[in-house]
Amino acid sequence: MSQAIRQFDLLLTLRRRDGEKLETELAAKRRLQERYRRNIERLEQLSAASGASASAGHPALALNCAGYKSHLNGLMQSQRQDLRLAEADAEISRGRLEAARRREEQARQLRDEAVLDWQAERRRAEQKR
Repeated sequence: MSQAIRQFDLLLTLRRRDGEKLETELAAKRRLQERYRRNIERLEQLSAASGASASAGHPALALNCAGYKSHLNGLMQSQRQDLRLAEADAEISRGRLEAARRREEQARQLRDEAVLDWQAERRRAEQKR
């Protein structure tokens, strides 16, 4: 094999590793998004469940429940904002992954062309003998 083909093989290996690393990164970001979604869902359940105790009639209990719900709403808002940021970050990573896949495909095409050129050169050399 020619030196150029070996270099293209190395380039292709590096491009493949880069893509795999970005896939792993994107998967981690998607897991983080899912965790935020579950947190929001659970906070909504807690907020809904705390509504019945406020109607017990005692003013201190109602005040405590209102504070609790206010705190839960603040946490939900924070989790929603974090989810939006995580989604934007994942979208950027997805774009980087697509670019890495395109670079890998370009490297593969260059390698394939080099192999074809090398094979054609060998055939010509054999025909000259």
